[in-house]
This record gives sequence, structure tokens and C-alpha cells, in this order.
Amino acid sequence: MKFGDYIKKEREKHSWTQPEAAAKADIEQSYLSKLETGKSYPSEDMYERLVGAYGIDTAHMCSVVYSAELDKLREIADVRGAILSREKTEVSYLRSWLGAGLVMLMIGTGLVAFEYNQGYKIEFSYRYQSPGIIKTGEPVQIFKYLAAQEEYAWRKRNNTLEKNPDAKITPPDPNESYSDRVSFHVLNYKDNIGPSFMKDVAGGQRRYELVDEVRHEFLLRTNLVMALGIALIMGAFGCGFISRRWR
Repeated sequence: MKFGDYIKKEREKHSWTQPEAAAKADIEQSYLSKLETGKSYPSEDMYERLVGAYGIDTAHMCSVVYSAELDKLREIADVRGAILSREKTEVSYLRSWLGAGLVMLMIGTGLVAFEYNQGYKIEFSYRYQSPGIIKTGEPVQIFKYLAAQEEYAWRKRNNTLEKNPDAKITPPDPNESYSDRVSFHVLNYKDNIGPSFMKDVAGGQRRYELVDEVRHEFLLRTNLVMALGIALIMGAFGCGFISRRWR
């Protein structure tokens, strides 16, 4: 707001005409008209007359009138003091915003860097497989023997390779076939408990052999912490923008 518009607005608050206001401030009406139109600016004496007549609050006036207009009133002691006080307040607020922005930038950058460097956590799982139940009295390799017997029978029918060496061991019941006995079962463990192990089950035992080692990778970054870090960085830029606009 221009200074002339401000004093005109103050006059209108009292519902005074220019002649009435000029009389109360003990100044010429033509001079008051020049002040309201911005063609002239008051001296310290004339300003004090306006303050006395209108009840002007200099601090409030300095907060609403343009800085360029206030520069033309710096010769007035009260205005100059109010301007200096306002500038100190602005500097204080400016430093507060910049300080807050710097703190947020440091914390936000630290959080983002921390989360970015977390990387991956690697774990393994171990898959054990059993082809079927080993009955009491049967050798633990029964399923390998049965598989070898079937392979040998197939090769013999097709006149292919020589008999599989494992097929030389005859299972307890020659009439049983691998396909009749097979019933796969799989167990998964977080730890490697060896190449094989036996486990008691209904009807006999099962022999589990390690068939696969699975690698699992887990991303350790948390979206919440990363989002908080980014939000703080954005807030820091916001503080910088506000301080710039404030200036």
C-alpha cells in the first residue's frame, strides 16, 4: 500500500472530509490532498500532526506500507525506528527459517543416506526331499535300488546300455517297482543339517536328502524412513523458499 492511500484510509475510518481532517491536523487541505495522492511526503513535524489527529500507529503503518514508500519517510525518527525494529525482526525470522531448513536438510539427508546404504540381507533355505517310506527291514537305499531295477528293465527292453551297477543289489521284494512305492515329500529348513537324515514316520522311516539350496535376498530399506528423509529434505527447500520470499 502507498503511504498516500494509507492516510486516506485512516481519514475515511473517522468519516472525515479532507477539510475536516486538515483542520484537525492543522495543515492545509491542499497539502493533505498532495499527501493522499502521493505527490508529496510529510516532514517529521507534519507526520506528527497526522499521528496526533488520526491516531496513527507507526509500527502498523510500516507493516502495511510498501518498503519503497517507507524509504521516502526515513527522515522521520519514529518511522526510521519502526523500520529498523521491523528489519531486526525480519532478520531474526529469516535466521530461524534458515536454521530450521539446515537442520531438516541434515537430518533428511542422513536418513536417506542411511537407508540407501542398508542394502540387502541375504538368507538361505535348504530343501530336503524324500522319495517314499522305507519299510522296516529294508535298506535305506531301497528307492535307489528300485529306480535302478526299473532303469535296467527299460534298457534291456530297448537293447541299450549295460545294466546299471546299482541294480545288482536286489531289493527285499523283487515284485515291487519304484513307481508303485514313490511318494515324494519335501521339508524346508533355514539351516543346513547335513547331506541327508532319517525321520521316523507312520509305516517306517523316510530318508531325506539335500536337493536344493535357495538364496533369498531381502531389501532392508523401509519406505517409512526413506519417505521421512525425503519429506525433511523437501521441508528444508521449503524453508529456504519462505526465507527468500520473506526477504
